[in-house]
Amino acid sequence: MLEERRAPGPKPKIRPSVLAGIQEEASAEAMDEARWLFSLSDLLTLLLTFFVMLFAISVPDQKKLSDMMQGYGGAKGGAKKAVTGAQDPEAFVKKHMKSLITDNNLANDIELTSDSRGVVLFSRGDFFFPSGTSDLLPDTRLFLDKVADIVRSVPNTVLVEGHTDDVPTHTVQFPSNWELSTARAAAVVKYLVEEKKIDPKRFIVSGYGEFKPRFPATPENRPKNRRVEIVIMTSEKK
Repeated sequence: MLEERRAPGPKPKIRPSVLAGIQEEASAEAMDEARWLFSLSDLLTLLLTFFVMLFAISVPDQKKLSDMMQGYGGAKGGAKKAVTGAQDPEAFVKKHMKSLITDNNLANDIELTSDSRGVVLFSRGDFFFPSGTSDLLPDTRLFLDKVADIVRSVPNTVLVEGHTDDVPTHTVQFPSNWELSTARAAAVVKYLVEEKKIDPKRFIVSGYGEFKPRFPATPENRPKNRRVEIVIMTSEKK
């Protein structure tokens, strides 16, 4: 006889409480497996910090060590600020101005020196302006853009002086070299203030005409005496 076939019954269902328990157990196992990644990340961060500090103190330079520790304190939320040019402004300015001149092949146009006033940067010839005008040349504007970055990094007062050669000028705009030299210094400051947004209270503008030549007043030296001087004044000069 043929046996009667019965339809298969419903499959047993997993109770929700059991299913939740399985999911929680799987999640916990996944977290346990991933937890070592967090520990490894912390270890790598500490190792990186250790080697950076080890490199910094490998040279017996107390200033470097002090700078590093202050920067580390700032990173950890301490009250000390990271080192900036304001801590040794004259050295900072001189270093970066020298690099600016060297990197841009301006040794024939710009000279860097220092005197009792501070760090002095001055042009040779007609690098800043065409002859007889106070209109900044396009290349001069590019140069002043880079000067502005350095000036902005220090708190010092900035003196800008205009000088001419000993050839008189008699125009409606510039009746004498006094007006021409002062207008040139003012044009430089105006650019730094209006275009580069440096605080105008930091600047002093002076024009000396032909009366303060840097080189003997001879025809050969006229291009050298026709100049603008930018002086980053020492901290005592206010």
